[in-house]
Amino acid sequence: MSWLRSLRLKPGDFLIAALVLALAAAASLPFLPGRTENLYAEIYQDQALIKRVLLTDGLHDTITIDGSVANTIEFDGRSVRFSQSTCPDQVCVRTGTLARSGQTAVCLPNRVIVRLTGGDPEIDAIAGGAVH
Repeated sequence: MSWLRSLRLKPGDFLIAALVLALAAAASLPFLPGRTENLYAEIYQDQALIKRVLLTDGLHDTITIDGSVANTIEFDGRSVRFSQSTCPDQVCVRTGTLARSGQTAVCLPNRVIVRLTGGDPEIDAIAGGAVH
């Protein structure tokens, strides 16, 4: 306690310290995790939107899209994936599960695109600088 007396703090000093702490807390608010926006899976075939699904916890559904090949798309909670395809290369199936806004999976032989929209898009990298 004797070191506190040696500081000779006045009531105004506590007011300034409280103001600085309040400003620091207010400045940190934009960086706190907020409410998650709705996440949608949009399914296109031949550049036409054929289905838009709100991805929610507890969602379990499967659809099949026919065309030059057949694609099975599986919805599981807040994620979606090509679970099966009759295309020869299976790139769409190997793409894996999509769970973040901005992710896309494509089946070129059937011209099907699955794209996640809404939510909070995550930035993987930021590139900048001048190109000469």
